[in-house]
Amino acid sequence: MSTKKVQFSVEVNNMKITSGSFQIFGIVENFVGEVNHKTSFQGDRFNAEIKENESEYYSVTVWINEYTIDNVKYTVQDKPLSLLATLYLPDINENSIVKVTPESSIASIYTFTRMTAVDNDGTVQMKGTERNMKIAYGMKKNLYKTEGGIGDMISTSPNGFETNSYPMFNSLCNLYYYCLTNPICNTRKPFYEQFLNYVWHESDKSNQNFLQAIRNILYDPFTNAGNIYQMLVGMEEIYKDSLVSMKNVADDKKAPNNWTLTLKSNTSGAKNFIPSGSAFVVFDADDNAWIANNFRAGSADSGTHCPVYKYDATPADFSPVQGGGLLGVAFGAAVSPDKKYISFGNFGWGPEFNNPQEGSISRFYYKDGRPVSSSNGFTLGLSRVQGMEYDNDGNLWMASVGCQDPFAPSKTGVYPFESEPSAVVVYLKPEDGDFAKGPTPELTLICNEFPVKQSADSDPVVMKTPYLKIFDVIPDHKGNAYVSCIGNYDKDIPENCAFSAVYKVAIEENQLVVKNSWFSDYSGSANGQPGYESLRQVTINGEGDVVVVGVSSNQATVLSHDLSAIKGYYDVNTYAPWGVKIDKKQTVFLANFGHETDFKDNPTLDMQGSFGVTMLREPSKPETAMLLTVPTGGSEVTLANGHPLYGTQQKPKLNQSRHEAVQMHCYQPIMRLTSTNIDGAGNLWCMNNWKPSALVDVLDNPGGDGVVIFLGIAQPE
Repeated sequence: MSTKKVQFSVEVNNMKITSGSFQIFGIVENFVGEVNHKTSFQGDRFNAEIKENESEYYSVTVWINEYTIDNVKYTVQDKPLSLLATLYLPDINENSIVKVTPESSIASIYTFTRMTAVDNDGTVQMKGTERNMKIAYGMKKNLYKTEGGIGDMISTSPNGFETNSYPMFNSLCNLYYYCLTNPICNTRKPFYEQFLNYVWHESDKSNQNFLQAIRNILYDPFTNAGNIYQMLVGMEEIYKDSLVSMKNVADDKKAPNNWTLTLKSNTSGAKNFIPSGSAFVVFDADDNAWIANNFRAGSADSGTHCPVYKYDATPADFSPVQGGGLLGVAFGAAVSPDKKYISFGNFGWGPEFNNPQEGSISRFYYKDGRPVSSSNGFTLGLSRVQGMEYDNDGNLWMASVGCQDPFAPSKTGVYPFESEPSAVVVYLKPEDGDFAKGPTPELTLICNEFPVKQSADSDPVVMKTPYLKIFDVIPDHKGNAYVSCIGNYDKDIPENCAFSAVYKVAIEENQLVVKNSWFSDYSGSANGQPGYESLRQVTINGEGDVVVVGVSSNQATVLSHDLSAIKGYYDVNTYAPWGVKIDKKQTVFLANFGHETDFKDNPTLDMQGSFGVTMLREPSKPETAMLLTVPTGGSEVTLANGHPLYGTQQKPKLNQSRHEAVQMHCYQPIMRLTSTNIDGAGNLWCMNNWKPSALVDVLDNPGGDGVVIFLGIAQPE
């Protein structure tokens, strides 16, 4: 078996490495293991022979023994200080040099974290599938290149100083430098010891080294977040452009409330099709991310395109996809069980000509983005589609809203179409298993009769109505599915009322049957009436409980599997959640849309509320939920074409329709979210759905600007 000689260079700003030791590991399952025993080196470079055709992904742990600063020699003592780098062997040639630096260490820990453990002596142990490593390595290069140099994505728009992640990355490198040189910090303790004590750890397992602490920071990025920042205040900035020197950010706003790193992507791959109103995301067999896109940028009209990102969050060659009936996609996106076909649900926004009257779904082939649905999409049984999901048998469950009343930001009276009853529609798997095929009547199931509660003092009545406004459906993969309904209140026409509800529906004898129901009794809605919670996404946790989020109620409700009992609420650090995602470790992530009334009259008109994702590591302790945010780095948020987020729009006068001659500006990189999903390396993809200006949203241009990805925060899917 042939071998490849790999050259490594160990570099830390402001110092010269003079000796150390290293160990290289294969990190893909079936090839995990030592390439060499721990080996000493002199100077700041070393070589290694690595066998080809085994693991293609490798990690190297480097321990620094000695270094010099200004020709003064220092020896590393006490707790170990190690560095980390990751590499993809096929990309390495005889002229390549793999840089092992604080930057490579931070980048690798954050992106490979869910496949990583760090021993007490600083040895980094990685193990995962080739798929895990492919995604993690792709994201790592967005932070730091294997051959050295900051990644283009993190250092430029829409990242750079539009978010605080690039400054935070440099701050993490400064933390490493000062842990290595270990001065007495502002708490009168050695810097290294103080940092290890500040970072979260299990009660019986204190942090023993820097990389172990960085690994733990991604379990709980909130613990002592401000104190960790304060350790760097007043210290020389060895790695420039860090948090302490951010421009246009007030000193009292520079400290992060959590130490997460994010990447943001706001291009579709085509300059004239900017993402606008991303709503949902699913991942195909190649780990491409298919984004449900609501609007055409610069308008409130239906979009006719959907971006597709590669696993590293850059546009696929065929992005954006178009055709196949694509028109005003909403919350609906689903990938077939073989992950080769992606369906989008067409809902429609804006005026009549942008509304797919019958409702439809558009379907695409994953390899090239080719539409396999007709130019009108698949329409059988559908009327404005929202949430959708395949079950394990290959049946596609869809939420058919039915109601033609305009949804924001559409004005009233723009849809002169007849409403249909709200329904759950299932396209059964084709008999030959070909997911490219459209539905047939004999393989289509429709349930449009539900027990509906219309007032607090009335019993539910089985009926057909467009006013349930079914929003989402999630199968339990046992022949059942749970259905969430927004509901509707009409003070003038009581028969148009329908309480927000959750239904359990089952396939029995080739029919859809409603098995159980739950009706909200929430009484805090703006209409002053009980029962109107404006429910959105629904999911199932590891215990089989049903979790559904409510926009009006500002909470997630946990229901028993038969919907007979409320088992609890998630209502701490929540802000009008639309989306709920639960990872394989049962961490709950709520995507917050935010409250439209929470804004101030200032030159930006941005809402001033909290934007981000509510993270709950321990569902049994809902009071421990925290909000993952993405603060500004001091620069204005811009679109993929370089224009400000609001384009050339001018500031609306409050309570008036005319506009003032004031340019709109935005400094909120994470916006009003509708959903999150998790990729194969544990990165949490968040959908920026609406811009953070309440007035501009409704008047002109609602769509948010792409996706924000929290690196390594979740358990891989």
